[in-house]
Amino acid sequence: MLLQELLGIDEDIYFVEESYLAQRTIERTLDYLNGVRRFAEARKVRLLRVREGKNTLGLLLFNSADEEVPVDFWSVFTGALAEARSKKDFEAFTDFLLTLNLPEKEIEISSENWRDAVNEYYSLMLVNRNLCPGCAVRPESYESVFSENRVRRVAEIFNLFQKKGLYPEGRLLEICCGNGMSTLALYRLGLNPLAIEINKCTVCQGLEQGVLNPQRTVVMDATALSRYFEPGSFDAVMGFMLGLVYEFNKELWVNIMREAVAVANEGALMLFTVSSKPEAEILAGALLRAGVKGEIVDNTDSEGTYDQWFFVGRKQKA
Repeated sequence: MLLQELLGIDEDIYFVEESYLAQRTIERTLDYLNGVRRFAEARKVRLLRVREGKNTLGLLLFNSADEEVPVDFWSVFTGALAEARSKKDFEAFTDFLLTLNLPEKEIEISSENWRDAVNEYYSLMLVNRNLCPGCAVRPESYESVFSENRVRRVAEIFNLFQKKGLYPEGRLLEICCGNGMSTLALYRLGLNPLAIEINKCTVCQGLEQGVLNPQRTVVMDATALSRYFEPGSFDAVMGFMLGLVYEFNKELWVNIMREAVAVANEGALMLFTVSSKPEAEILAGALLRAGVKGEIVDNTDSEGTYDQWFFVGRKQKA
């Protein structure tokens, strides 16, 4: 596990929060830290501090084996992904604890590496069925799930963009990634997006097959992007074979497009593919109203299956 490698420890590691999304509000973290503070006032505890410069990214508390838990492990507290108020509360708790107990070790890590390690932890918890008790879904073969034609179709779009100087760079976000068929094409093109998808089962499928990168995959609702990412977080936002986008559910997709623009940087490349022109028109209308300048492109082929139409553009200055 990346986190154990970064910290140089062998014991098991468990984050206090049960999901990646819970790291935004860190309610359990703050509650537990309040208890740890009272405990630490009475006796010494073993702590590790993870920092970036002067900022505390995480605090690890050692737990000795006992009758209930027969192995030693570290509890991990972090406020690095939290919204501003919760992060401030986290820093206040950790500052106080560190005055009571000097950490036995401090580890300097970039916030980017720390976020990747957090992502990987929850990805591995998912694929190991620790987040879905009682899961009865069995792994399927790669050949029964993934289509090379699908991967090739996405690659062709980017070959077209490269000729027009529209190739994505910087921080990339792929929304609604499913099991990672389109993500696989991006990896093969040398791109490294953060891939998000609300359906845990399809994400698990992609992780099991080694298609999705556990450090760069998050189970997340695309209608809530701005709750978890700051404005300007990404230099490109993409989504492939979105939908189905119909009149009766278009408000859902309008909201997703609005959220995608909200977390995109000024000048960010925005690319979304669908299977039909009416779907592309719904997305285009939402993006244009949100401040994206671009166009609908006819990408139809004889097979008429994948990525037949897409919208491509850039976020304009507000």
